[in-house]
Amino acid sequence: MAPRPKFLDRLPPRLYGAALYAVEAQDHYLQVYTSRGTDLILLRMSDAIDELGGIEGARVHRSWWIARSAIVKSIKTNGKAMLTLSGDLEVPVSRSYVRALRELGWI
Repeated sequence: MAPRPKFLDRLPPRLYGAALYAVEAQDHYLQVYTSRGTDLILLRMSDAIDELGGIEGARVHRSWWIARSAIVKSIKTNGKAMLTLSGDLEVPVSRSYVRALRELGWI
C-alpha cells in the first residue's frame, strides 16, 4: 500500500477521507477542493505539488493542480481548453500544459 500523501495531513478533520479534486493557488494560500467541501490553507503551490506524490494528478495551469480521478470532461471554447471536474468545478488549461495532457490522454 502506498504511503498517504503528506498534503492530505494538512486538511482539516472535516475533510479527512474526502476525494481530492483540485488545488488552486490564491495569493499565498491554496484553495483545496474535495468531495466534502473546500478549505483554504497556507502553503506554496510548489510545496503542495511535492507533497501530492502518490495521487495521480497534474498541474494544468500555473494556478491549478488537478486529480486525474476528478476529471468529468474536457471542452474547448474559443480555442481555450477547460476541464470540468467532479462538483461542477471548471478549471482552465494553459496552452503550455495542453500537449502534456493530450499525451497522457486526459484531454
